[in-house]
Amino acid sequence: MNVVNVRTKRKLKLCPVLFSKDGDLAELPSAYLKAKSETNKHALPVILLYADHLKSFCNYLKSLDLYLGYSIDDILCGISRSVISTYLVLLKGQGYETSYVRLRETIISGMFGWLASSEGGRVRKSSGFENKKLDTPKPKRKRPRYVTHEQVCKLLGGMYWESQRCAVHTLYDLGLRVSELVRVTKDDIDELENLPAELAYLPLTVRGSKGKAGEIKERTVIITRAVYARIKKYHSSARYRFAAYKGVKPAFLNTFGKPMTIKGVQKLIADAARRVGFKSKTVSPHRLRHGTALTFLTGELGDDHIQKLILIKEQFGHEQLSTTNVYAGVSPALFVDELGVRYVKPRYLEAKKIYESTYLSRSKEKE
Repeated sequence: MNVVNVRTKRKLKLCPVLFSKDGDLAELPSAYLKAKSETNKHALPVILLYADHLKSFCNYLKSLDLYLGYSIDDILCGISRSVISTYLVLLKGQGYETSYVRLRETIISGMFGWLASSEGGRVRKSSGFENKKLDTPKPKRKRPRYVTHEQVCKLLGGMYWESQRCAVHTLYDLGLRVSELVRVTKDDIDELENLPAELAYLPLTVRGSKGKAGEIKERTVIITRAVYARIKKYHSSARYRFAAYKGVKPAFLNTFGKPMTIKGVQKLIADAARRVGFKSKTVSPHRLRHGTALTFLTGELGDDHIQKLILIKEQFGHEQLSTTNVYAGVSPALFVDELGVRYVKPRYLEAKKIYESTYLSRSKEKE
């Protein structure tokens, strides 16, 4: 099976369509993906993820001798739940994690439920999932793995350019998703110029990635004065000022003077982590985000644990506090020094320390 993205008539949205190797349209899975897309509940990357998983499932079905000569639509109309169960067992045997197999079963069950519905034309008498129980166990929610400011300093030390260090320090300071970092513009930073100079924290507008159907949703986050000063110093550099750019200028440019991309930021973090000796997956953009949460839990903002969690919720752009509750297991009461005194580390002082220890002047950048 192959996936091709086409535009639908409804608001010209992109939607994936599945074709067989012979070029025949797989109508049923394609219609399901179109229906999912037009609900406007899912962003395009989510729909593409659905398409990728359904493509793999359809390829498996077409590889079975039992269905030789049948179209994928005919197969989907007639197969039983046991065929799906066998497929899931095969995935487990190939070493896929439980959460991955569970996701694939969830997507497949959703399609089969749609095929048995009036919207799907009732091409199946039943979905096979009427009891709503899945074969795969619900994966346990992983506890967050935190990154300390010492690890952040070590990571930044593996980067050759101040533009990279500044961007990743901002990512950590604000707890942004990478997709949100690359949307920050110079205008957003410049809006903070008229705020009182004695403020340790400043309100910055960012464009979030978790709006309905992938809609960009603005929110206000706090940025420390130290990181704001670092960005302004980077913006005053000749490399940034003279970088030709049409339209609204991004706050962060890559070493070629082009806007930083999601993949570019992910790669520079992975390369720097490997360069300074971190084990694989020890440091990642998402773990930097967990590290930001830790700075709130140990910081001076918020009078109690609930207030700190609410601050994290607003900073991270979580829709529900239940999402933020992943950090509830690390109570500020756990952070005490050797004498039993509550350990509080002001966030702006930590940001200043990272800035001072990792700032890279133009003369020290790698040519």
